[in-house]
Amino acid sequence: MSFEQPKFDNQPLVEKENSLAEQKEARRGGLEGLKSEINEMSLKLQKEGVPIDNQARLDINKYKDVYSERSIESDNNWVKDLKGVWERAAKSSSRWSWVPNKEGGPKDIPIGDVFEMLATAIFSEFLGENFITLRTTEYDDIRNKVDNLIVERKTGNVVCAFDEVGDSNGKRFEEKRSKVLERNWQRGGADLKYGLFYEQQDGQTKLKKGAIYQIPLFYLSLSEEEIKKALYDPGQRGKIFQKFISSAKEQIEEIKGGPVHSKLKERLDFFTQVIEKF
Repeated sequence: MSFEQPKFDNQPLVEKENSLAEQKEARRGGLEGLKSEINEMSLKLQKEGVPIDNQARLDINKYKDVYSERSIESDNNWVKDLKGVWERAAKSSSRWSWVPNKEGGPKDIPIGDVFEMLATAIFSEFLGENFITLRTTEYDDIRNKVDNLIVERKTGNVVCAFDEVGDSNGKRFEEKRSKVLERNWQRGGADLKYGLFYEQQDGQTKLKKGAIYQIPLFYLSLSEEEIKKALYDPGQRGKIFQKFISSAKEQIEEIKGGPVHSKLKERLDFFTQVIEKF
């Protein structure tokens, strides 16, 4: 797939078209532009019956036809309590004071949320309509260490899951790399309690909710500077997507070098076919 910009003939409309394209890119830029893009994506998927909120995150409260209200309430309370602890600990400092709000003042925002939304937008843009890229529920994000899920529409294949890490090198990055590889080898990949997949029923592909097991897990890494550039320069997205794809290919080779669960291998082989197209 080529990510080159379209070339126009030298006609009077070129200047106008370029101007409109620049305006579109400007609207997309920044945190507010990303949030708006994610919101539009979410509304579109909601119309298809995908159980997500307006931030492209799977909504735990839309699984009441799968799990008991007591189970969902317990999971919600666990997340709420843990986030409360984190928020109290984070009040004294912010790494993201440079992110402006609508009024122009500083605004605290978790780096993980920005990265998750950005990764969701990038994969949705470059993988296209044949795939759905989602953020996991906050429960699975915290409990099962899975940030994003990619599902292929036509076959229903659960392609892979991602765990983001903000560092591109250093001790934390190496620890994440080792833990993700270990999960693929020793635990058969990632599991989700609140998953989403498709099943073939009566000749039709139907959307299903529930637990998913043995999902190939990959780590995504971007430095804070790379995230900032992508927020304010959407033209960086193609480069980041290619970086993700190159990293995924390397990780696949690493995973195949150890013991691999049969179901995980099946999904891994499918994901290999997907990324070979890029």
